[in-house]
Amino acid sequence: MKLRNKVLAAIGLAWVMLFIAAYTGSRVFLLLTIPRTIYLTGLEAVHYYLASFAALGVIFTMLIIWLLHVLIIKRLERLDSEVADINAIAERVDASGDDEIASVATKINSMMDIIQASHSELEQRVEQRTHELKETTVQLKQEITERRFIEKELMNHKEHLVQLAHYDNLTALPNRVFFNEILNKALSHATRQCKELAVLFVDLDRFKNINDALGHSTGDLVLREIANRFGTALRAGDILARLGGDEFIILLNDIQHPKFASQVAEKLLQACAKPVKIHAHEFFITASIGICIFPHDGSSLEDLQKNADMAMYKAKRLGGGIFRYFTKEMNIEAHQHIQLESALRKAINNDEFTLYYQPKLNLEDGTITGVEALIRWNHSELGIISPSKFIPLAEETGLIMQIGEWVLRQACKTTKSWQEQGYKPISVAVNLSPKQFRHQDIAKLVANVLATTGLEPKYLELEITETTIMDNVEAAINILSDIKSMGIEISVDDFGTGYTSISYLKQFPINTLKIDQSFIKGIPHNQNDLAITSAVIAMAHNLGIKVVAEGVETMEQLQYLADHQCDMIQGYYISSPLPEHKVILQFAKLGETVEGMLI
Repeated sequence: MKLRNKVLAAIGLAWVMLFIAAYTGSRVFLLLTIPRTIYLTGLEAVHYYLASFAALGVIFTMLIIWLLHVLIIKRLERLDSEVADINAIAERVDASGDDEIASVATKINSMMDIIQASHSELEQRVEQRTHELKETTVQLKQEITERRFIEKELMNHKEHLVQLAHYDNLTALPNRVFFNEILNKALSHATRQCKELAVLFVDLDRFKNINDALGHSTGDLVLREIANRFGTALRAGDILARLGGDEFIILLNDIQHPKFASQVAEKLLQACAKPVKIHAHEFFITASIGICIFPHDGSSLEDLQKNADMAMYKAKRLGGGIFRYFTKEMNIEAHQHIQLESALRKAINNDEFTLYYQPKLNLEDGTITGVEALIRWNHSELGIISPSKFIPLAEETGLIMQIGEWVLRQACKTTKSWQEQGYKPISVAVNLSPKQFRHQDIAKLVANVLATTGLEPKYLELEITETTIMDNVEAAINILSDIKSMGIEISVDDFGTGYTSISYLKQFPINTLKIDQSFIKGIPHNQNDLAITSAVIAMAHNLGIKVVAEGVETMEQLQYLADHQCDMIQGYYISSPLPEHKVILQFAKLGETVEGMLI
């Protein structure tokens, strides 16, 4: 509408200006050149023509206006209306014709095409982005779910790690790390309150035999049962922890007197004493317990644990199944123990060991039929050291394997040497330690020693303690059978001090029983020793086994044993253990002397 009004105003203004110019010019012209009459007549004619011209101009203008309205204005209005009425991006204006308006309409349609294409592309991108956002949302939800699951797993894992870091996996008891934390806090509290506390170090005796014989699964069940029993023997405020293996440690808080710890130790030993039944097996467990009191025996965690451990080993060396309090003498003994261990390792390389031989007398004919090889340690400063002092240490450190092989090889070598010197062949008895006997290659080792020394198997006798063969009966039978098949004699040492069952005894491929000297010592006055000795001799003979009596020190003992058909005797009454060069002299003299005594 604004465009149309502007066009009409311009046309009208042009006609008015044209009319005024024509009228003014003609009038001036007439006034200047024509007389008045003619002027008036002409003026009228001019007015007529001007009026006609004006009328024609008006008609022409109206015609022009109408044409403009029909041809331009109306089409512009329609175009403007069509543009204003576009509601959908797919709609288009009329672009028919071949003029500027049609061109404008075409451009408008082109713009709409561009807008539609852009809109379609935008919608496509929006749809794609929406799809991506949906996928991202789903992925985020999955990631959130996974993260929550992972966080939960991490929390469970963290709790499990805390459990592993502070508790024993087998018994669910506090472990060494957690126990140390508790003990440190207890020590701080006891120091502030001037209280006493006790640390008990507990080690099960010979527990390794259960694992070796029946496997660790059975051993684990035994440990759980023992841990449960120990727990019931303690007060609510006391702490029981497992250090590992068969070792336990106990904290007794706020004790009124050091003797209270001994009462707890007695309860622990009683808890062990009850038979432990696992499946078809029944176990009798003993324990060694070391007790250390704060602040008398140590003020730090390290000192208390070290001293309690030291006291425990003292109890174990005394045979186990008992408890011992820490004493300052144990510390001195421990230092000596360390020094002795160091010297023992050097003794192997420095050739400080030597063998002594104690004769065994045959009571039937009064002759020496064999000797027992006994090791001695000739220390450069301490002199001769008894086996009772260093053999347990060798067992503990594992050096017994080297020492035992040396004894076996040296004894066989010496016996073969006696035979080569023309002496009547006798047998040599060599003690096998429990660790040696349980070694899987013991039979192979013995065979190798015999082969390298040239000694015939029948002149070698291996002595095994009663306790050793009863630790694992089936394995012992197999090992003894392998050794016996080579022609080697086998004897059971210290008989009567263990727990050999008669039903097992007849299964062992043994040749000789050695009655422990603790029973011989009471002869002829102790009736119990007399009864036990005569019963063992009779039982052994019924099983076809020879008997040797150890520790014979008097003529009365010798006579009693001879009267009760004991096969052989060994002891200080006959001869003390002698070095190689002296025992040879006994071979020639001893038979005649003893024969005279027996006659």
